Amino acid sequence: MNLNDITRKAQDFLKTEKGESVSDKVLDGAADVANKVTGNKHADKIQNARDTADKHLGRNDGTPGTGSTPPADRK
Repeated sequence: MNLNDITRKAQDFLKTEKGESVSDKVLDGAADVANKVTGNKHADKIQNARDTADKHLGRNDGTPGTGSTPPADRK
């Protein structure tokens, strides 16, 4: 298996319901850590970055859950 095969499989996975769920959880976790480290001083920018990353991952078909995330100020 070469790198192109691995990349294609990863892209295919991210287009599934489960892949979208996993990517949302990872992005939410990263945003939570960034907010914690910055003391929520940059919550809007972190949320914007999280949403931008989410748009580039997964299905991008308007499926419920795509791009949905809790508010950045949650604890």
